[in-house]
Amino acid sequence: MKTTTLNFLKMGLYAIIGLSITLTSCSGEDGEDGLDGMDGINGEQGPQGPAGEDGNANVIASDWQTIQWDDAIPTAGTMVLEVPELDLADFVETGGVVMVYFKLRSGEDSFATFALPFMFNNATYSFYTTTSADTGVIVVRAEDPDSQLILDIQNDPDFTLRYVLVPANVADQTGLASNIPPTFEDAKTLLGLD
Repeated sequence: MKTTTLNFLKMGLYAIIGLSITLTSCSGEDGEDGLDGMDGINGEQGPQGPAGEDGNANVIASDWQTIQWDDAIPTAGTMVLEVPELDLADFVETGGVVMVYFKLRSGEDSFATFALPFMFNNATYSFYTTTSADTGVIVVRAEDPDSQLILDIQNDPDFTLRYVLVPANVADQTGLASNIPPTFEDAKTLLGLD
């Protein structure tokens, strides 16, 4: 019986010692951050990594281009926009969205930008794509039966065109897959364009 009492006393003593060590030990905040981010010293900041891809999710936007009609008469003109960035035939076939914008200077430092197709006074501006097995282009067409404005706007930096190509998955996610082209301001916001 004496041995059993002695064992219980030893166990009680060990329990009290263990409990006192647990209650008086250091907290995790007292130590330094380790190599794995836990309880050790923080290392130096590493070098800057390479820049990531643009946030526009593979959207392609051309530069603003002055208008140069390939075929023109005083009241109508067409301009072919080459698309060297991708296979336009495949892009259109897989549901990619093609948008074209027309920008004109409306003041000293202000511009008005229109999504094609649009009508300005009696002039109509539209576009379409033509594709074959190995190529594709965007054709912009302008008609104004009442004036000679079509010829007057070519090679004038106050009148420019730009195309924007939106992959099918991005068009679906942003709602651009509808038949209504967004304003250029909306497209800039949705797609991160400059």
